[in-house]
Amino acid sequence: MPRFTTEIIVRFNHVDPAGIVYYPRYYEMINQASEIWFEDGLDYPYPKMFSDGWAVPMAHLESSFRNPSYLNDRLTFAIGITRIGRSRIDLSIITRCKEEIRFLTRQSIVWVQHKKIKSAPIPTAIREKMERYLIGDDEDISF
Repeated sequence: MPRFTTEIIVRFNHVDPAGIVYYPRYYEMINQASEIWFEDGLDYPYPKMFSDGWAVPMAHLESSFRNPSYLNDRLTFAIGITRIGRSRIDLSIITRCKEEIRFLTRQSIVWVQHKKIKSAPIPTAIREKMERYLIGDDEDISF
């Protein structure tokens, strides 16, 4: 199955004095890519999700930094799902510039009731849209 892709341009606020992406900024960009995925890929933007009483906080994160990224690079974030549970979604994210891998991430987010921060079943309509981005073991990233 295909991954959802979006592009983020490395801006001045992302880089350190050497002009290289400062590593915490990758996590901000991943969050931005995930927000775009919910809006464009799942047709469920964060403002709608929050007004419906839901949120998707992170439960687990692991990353591998492969190659540096520089000011004005166009990074492609490719989001795939390796597993969908009752409330947990495991994501595999490959960040590239052209064909070079820059950053690899596995993360788990959890579908929760926004006010209580208590896990809840992913609504069927959202789950069905997420299933379009399920990837096979052979498509997952290797650290």
